[in-house]
Amino acid sequence: MFSALFYKEWIKTKRIIFLLIIMLLVFFVYTFINTEQTFRIGGHVQSWANVILKDLSVLPEITKWFPLLAGLLLALVQFIPEMTDKRMKLTLHLPLPEPKIVLSMLTYGLAVLLAVYLIMYMMWSIGLRFYYTTEIITFMTWQVVPYFLGGLTSYLLTAWICLEPVWLQRLFNSLAAIGGLYLFYMDTKQGAYATFIPCLIVIMIAAFCFPFYSTARFKDGSQK
Repeated sequence: MFSALFYKEWIKTKRIIFLLIIMLLVFFVYTFINTEQTFRIGGHVQSWANVILKDLSVLPEITKWFPLLAGLLLALVQFIPEMTDKRMKLTLHLPLPEPKIVLSMLTYGLAVLLAVYLIMYMMWSIGLRFYYTTEIITFMTWQVVPYFLGGLTSYLLTAWICLEPVWLQRLFNSLAAIGGLYLFYMDTKQGAYATFIPCLIVIMIAAFCFPFYSTARFKDGSQK
C-alpha cells in the first residue's frame, strides 16, 4: 500500500522534480560564474579577505531562496490536487489509518527535498574547494543549514495551509507561516545561526505536526 501511495505522489510531482533539478543546475552554474568573476577581478587574497574580514557571503544572495522555493512548489503541486474537488477524501478512504496516509505523503515530499538539498550542498562544497579553504567552506555550511531547514519547514507549512478546509483559517495559517519562516532567513553574520539551529529544528518539528491537524479538520468537515 505504501509503495502505491509513493507512486501516486511521484505521478503528481515528477514534473516539478525535473524542474527543480534544472533550477538546481542553473543556480550551480550561476554560483560558479559569480565566484570566478569575483576571483578574476579581486584575486585570491582580496576575495578571501572579503569573506573572512568583511563577512561577505561565499554564495550569491539569490541562492538562499532556492530551498524555500523548492519546498513551496513541491507542496503546492503535491497537495493542491488533493484538495481540488475534495479528492483528499478518496485518499483518506484507503485501508490505512489516516495518520499513516498523511505521514507517507509528507515523508515522500521531505525525502525528495532532502535529496535535492544534499545534491545542492555537495555540488557547492566540492566545487568551491577549488576557490576557498576548508575553514571558509565550514562557514558556508553554517550559513546554508538554516536555509535548508527553512526549505523543509516551508514545505510542511504549505502542506498545512493546503490541507486546511476553511479559507479564513488558511489566511491565518499563511500569516503564521510567513512569521515562522522569517526566522530562517534573517540577515546575520556568518555562523551567528549556529547556536539558534536547535530552535529552528523545534519549529520544523512543530510544523511537521500541523498537516495532521488540518487533515483531521478536513475529514470531520470543519467549517470554522
